[in-house]
Amino acid sequence: MAITVTNQKPAVLDALHTISCTGDYDPMPAIQQTLVDPLLQPLNPNAPASITDAQGADLTGHISDLFLSCLGDTLNVTSEQTVKEVLGQTLINFDQGTRLPVAELFAVQAAQQNKMPAPSPRVLYTAQADVLPAAKALLAGSGEASAFFASVAYTFHPDTLGFWFQSSAAFDGFKTWLSQQTQTMASALPPATTKLLNDFTALSLKGLTESLLVRKDDSDANDEHSFARVLVHMLMNYVEQQRARASQQNTAMDAGVLPFTIGELFCPRSLVLVNVEAHARANPAKITGEWNLINQSLASPVKVVSNTSLSKLTSLPRAAARAAALGASQQPGQPGSRSAQVAFRKQPPSKLDLFSDITRVLRRMGKVAKSHNIFRTTAATFLKANRRNPDDFNKPGRITSVQYMPDLHIYIDTSGSISEENYQEAVMMLIRIAKKLNVNLYFNSFSHFLSQEVMLRTENKSAAQIWKEFRRIPKVSGGTEYTQIWQYINASRTRQRRLSLMVTDFDWLPPSKRQDHPKNLYYAPCSARDWSSMVDLAKRYADSMKHIDPSVRQRLLGMVV
Repeated sequence: MAITVTNQKPAVLDALHTISCTGDYDPMPAIQQTLVDPLLQPLNPNAPASITDAQGADLTGHISDLFLSCLGDTLNVTSEQTVKEVLGQTLINFDQGTRLPVAELFAVQAAQQNKMPAPSPRVLYTAQADVLPAAKALLAGSGEASAFFASVAYTFHPDTLGFWFQSSAAFDGFKTWLSQQTQTMASALPPATTKLLNDFTALSLKGLTESLLVRKDDSDANDEHSFARVLVHMLMNYVEQQRARASQQNTAMDAGVLPFTIGELFCPRSLVLVNVEAHARANPAKITGEWNLINQSLASPVKVVSNTSLSKLTSLPRAAARAAALGASQQPGQPGSRSAQVAFRKQPPSKLDLFSDITRVLRRMGKVAKSHNIFRTTAATFLKANRRNPDDFNKPGRITSVQYMPDLHIYIDTSGSISEENYQEAVMMLIRIAKKLNVNLYFNSFSHFLSQEVMLRTENKSAAQIWKEFRRIPKVSGGTEYTQIWQYINASRTRQRRLSLMVTDFDWLPPSKRQDHPKNLYYAPCSARDWSSMVDLAKRYADSMKHIDPSVRQRLLGMVV
C-alpha cells in the first residue's frame, strides 16, 4: 500500500501522558493526543495535513482506529503494514522496514534516534554490549535516556510499562513527593487505595528493578481513584515535573518513562521500576537474569492481583528460583538466515524431501549426552587388536563408538480443520521417517488443548503395528493454539534439547505481543491437500511471525527450497 502524506510537519512522539485518575477511565483522548495529533500537525498552519492511501481514500480520521487494530490479541498484518508506512513518512525517527510490531514503535523511534540498527538474526542485543554501557552513560550524564530505553527494549522486549530512576535515592525522592501529593487528596481516596499507596512508599529500589501487578486485564482496576490509576497518574506527573525542572535549570533528569509497548503505556497491567545506577554497576549475567525473570513472569498464565496488598510481578518465579537454586538461563540464540529470500516449493514434498530436511536439522543440532536416537559408527584402529588375527600387529582392529542425536518430538495438529484422513496421512509419513531414522518418537496431539506426552517405540515394529498404537492414543480436538506448545517446550530443558516438529496446516495467527519461540521447534505440512492454500497459509504465518522469529521461514521443513 502506498501512503501519501501532504503538508505534515515531521514529528517526534512523546510517551508522556497524564490520564486523569478521576471520573470514568477513558484512555482514548490520551491516545489521540500522544499518537495521532503529532502525526496530523500541519507544516503550513493555513492548510490541514492529510494522509491518503493508494486508492486516494482519506485516512486522516482513521489513524487512531488503525493504531487500535494493531493492538489486538493476534497480529493484523495489513494494519501493521499501513501504520508502519504512515509512521515512516510522518516521524523524524522511524524505521519503516522494522520487523518489530507497531506496539513497540517507541522503542523503534528511540533506536533510530540513537542510530541503533534493528534487531535481527545477525544483529543481537545483549546486556553486556548494550544495556550496561547505556546505563553507565546515562548515570555519568554523557548518554541519553532514550539510548538506555532502546537498549533494554531491543535486548529483552518486555511487554510492560517501565519508569527509570537514576538511583535508589532518586526513587526515595519520588516516594517523598508521592506521600505529599496523596496527603492533599486523602479525603477522596478509597481506603484500599490509601493502604496500597502506603505499602508502595515502603518499597525499596536498591536492586535492579521492582515490579508490580496492577491489573488482571484491561477492564480491571479502572474505578475512580483506583490504585492502578492513581499510581500511574502520579508517576507521569512526577516525570513531567522533572522534565520542566531540568529544562529550567539546565540539569539532567533523574526519572523518566520506558514505554515498551503502546497497550501497556495507556492501560498497564504491570509496572517495572528500573534503577539505572544498579544496572550500571551490575554484571551482565545478573541484568539478563533479572529481565528474563520479568519476561517469564509476564508470560505466566496465572496472575493474582490483590485489592488489599501489593502484588509483585516476579514474586512467584523468584521464590521458585530460590527454591530450585537455578542460575540465570542464557538467552537462546536465533539461527542466521535470509528468510525473505526463501522460496516455497511449487509441489508437495515427498517422504525423501522431509527425511532429508529432518536429517539436516538433526546434524546441525549436533550430539547430545543421552537420547533414544542412538548413532553407532565403526572405524578401523591399530589401538585395538584384530579380532581374527589378534597377534598380527599390522592388521587393525575395529572399534564401535556410540553417539546420541537429539530425540524427535512430534506435535500433530488435530484441530477441527484437520480431517481424519489428513491425520492418518501425517502420522504414516512420520512413522516411515522414524523407521528410516530408526528412532523412537515423543508425541503430542494439540488443538487449543495439548494432549499428554507419549513415547512411541518404533524399533523392530512394522508400520501397521505402529499405526495401531497411534490409534489407541486419545487425541484432542477443537481450535488451534501454537503458543501453548512454545510454553510447554520452554518449560523443560529436556524438551528444549529435542528436535520438536509441529505438523500443521498453518491456519493460525500469532499474538501481537512477543513471546519466546523455542530454538529447536520446526514445522511441517500436515498433508498435500490443496498445496497452494497450504503455501498461502504458511506465508501468512511466516509474515506475521517477524516480530517473534524473523527467520521462521527456515523452520518450514518440506515447504521451502
